[in-house]
Amino acid sequence: MPGVPRLSGSCGADSLKRESPPASGDPTSNARLRLGINDVRRAFSLVEVVVAIGIVAVSLVAILGLLAATTHSAAGLGDAQGGASLGGSIQCELDRLEDHLGLPGLAGVVPPGGSTAPLRLVGMRDGLCVRCADALDPVANRPLNDPAIPGIARRDRYYLIELTRLPEWETATDSGFVAICARCSWPYELPIGPATPGVSECDADPAREVPASERHVTILLFAVTP
Repeated sequence: MPGVPRLSGSCGADSLKRESPPASGDPTSNARLRLGINDVRRAFSLVEVVVAIGIVAVSLVAILGLLAATTHSAAGLGDAQGGASLGGSIQCELDRLEDHLGLPGLAGVVPPGGSTAPLRLVGMRDGLCVRCADALDPVANRPLNDPAIPGIARRDRYYLIELTRLPEWETATDSGFVAICARCSWPYELPIGPATPGVSECDADPAREVPASERHVTILLFAVTP
């Protein structure tokens, strides 16, 4: 038809090729589509970060609480084991004093109940060693390597034992024995810093005396016979 331009076949085919969408089965196109989706990455929100930090904080507090409880239980178990041995060690020291002073003499140095100046003994934490620390017979202050009766270092004086006579049996000659009340309190003294190896003086290493209001207290009763 005159005056109407005609498109060549090749040009029309090229236009159709450019405008047609990619075939769905084309592997190259699918790979590009997946790559574009994977490039869109979602970041953590502020709420998620705060929640995660809170969970970690709560977990750490719980773990530290369990460790503290375990440490406290271990210390309590050690005190219980020491307390189980303490009674026998006090009896042994009372028997030693009776052998040294005699029964009337022991009754004379142990003040009556209610006294503000009781006879004082000290003991180690394991409860296996108790020594008199009173000025009357201060064997606790002997050298630590004394072959006869070794003393107790100040840093190891965990128990304080204060002795008084029971008022019902205050006269040894009348009753034939001395009834003694032992007020045990702990911890009495605690070490300051590590122990110095090889020392023999009981006060070579410093110790801190625990106030009486912060100690545990128990009462034990004893009878000393000739």
